[in-house]
Amino acid sequence: MHEFKNTILLQGPISKWTKHIVKEYSQKHPDAQILISTWTNENIDDIPCEVIFSEPPCITKPFKSTVNYQIVGTQAGLKKVKGKQIMKCRTDQFIHNKEIFHIFENFCPIEKIMIPNLGTYEQREYRTSDFCQVATKSNLLEFWEKNSLFDGKNPIDGGTYLTENYVLNIKNEKLDWKKALRKYFFVIDFHKDFQIEWEKINYNYTYQETYSRALQKRVITDLGNI
Repeated sequence: MHEFKNTILLQGPISKWTKHIVKEYSQKHPDAQILISTWTNENIDDIPCEVIFSEPPCITKPFKSTVNYQIVGTQAGLKKVKGKQIMKCRTDQFIHNKEIFHIFENFCPIEKIMIPNLGTYEQREYRTSDFCQVATKSNLLEFWEKNSLFDGKNPIDGGTYLTENYVLNIKNEKLDWKKALRKYFFVIDFHKDFQIEWEKINYNYTYQETYSRALQKRVITDLGNI
C-alpha cells in the first residue's frame, strides 16, 4: 500500500470550481493523497481524483443546518485517508498557498488544529472557522468521528456546534473560551497564510456582505505572535 505524508480531503457537493481545485492541488502538492467526499447524487465527470460517496443525511427539524452534511461527509472521507497530516477543506474553495503543510509542520503545535481567522471569534463562544482544518490524522479523527449528529432541536451554527462538542464533550475542557481557543486551535490568516479563494464570494452578493462583516471580527492570528 502506498504511504503518504500528506492528504488533502475535500468535502462537499461538486461545484464548477472543484475539478480546477483538484488540478491545482495535484500540481502544488504532487506527493499528497487527494480525496473528495461527496454525495451519491453528485456528477463527478472530469474529477481527477479518488471520490468517496455517501448518502445525504436528512434535513434537521425544526432548525435546519448543513452541519450533518459536514459530519457524515468528513467521517466517510477520513476512513480513506492515508496521510499522517491532513488538510480538510471545501469543494468550492481554493487553498492557494503551496506552503500550507510547511506552515503546519513548522509553526503549529502538533496537538492543535490549524484554522483560518475568518469565521473564528473570541467574543462568540466556541465559534471557529469550518472553512479549512489542517491537523494530524489522529486529531482530526478525534474531532470528527466523536462528534455526534445535530438533532435540530436548538438553533446553532455549524462551526459553533462542532467546536462546542469538541471542547466541552470530547476534551472535557473547563477553561473559558478564549483560553480553550488558544489551547486547541492554531489560528492563521485567511488571506495571507491560507490564501483562500471562495466561489461563493465571487458570485453571491449575500456571501460578500457576510464576508465583509466577518473580516471586521476575525481574531488575531497565532503566526502574528511568532
